Amino acid sequence: MGRKAGVKVIHRLMIAAAAALLLWAGLAYQVSRPPDASGYQRVVLQVAGTAHDAAATGVLVGRQQLHRHVTDAFATTAYDDAMKAVAGAEQKLALAVAPDGTSATLRDRLAPLVQATARELSDAAGAGDDATLGAAVAALDGTARQLDDLIEDNP
Repeated sequence: MGRKAGVKVIHRLMIAAAAALLLWAGLAYQVSRPPDASGYQRVVLQVAGTAHDAAATGVLVGRQQLHRHVTDAFATTAYDDAMKAVAGAEQKLALAVAPDGTSATLRDRLAPLVQATARELSDAAGAGDDATLGAAVAALDGTARQLDDLIEDNP
């Protein structure tokens, strides 16, 4: 290969490397850019749905416990799974950046409900008697209803 052909190969490699770098930079931008209002609302609704499902699971498991229809091992596993889901949802909400005031208001409405779900699931899981469990189940039921209202208000 002559010197001229070697320069052409190097030139082509540099162009290909620059194109690959631009592609990666574009991908990094798309992945890391804050969502727009509709994208943020989608994240909020996903988080609300996860928290609602976890709260509803806690209600169902707690009611079954109160009627002695589930084993302690089953209840422990169900509460643990629901708490893990809420923790992931909480993290997802914390990492998302609200792009505007309306989105921040929606986040501020949702965040306490997600935190309440986590706390109430923990209360239900650690309940030592039926009265404590019943109170935790009632609280979870109320939180699930509020989450359902939030989801319904934001189609």
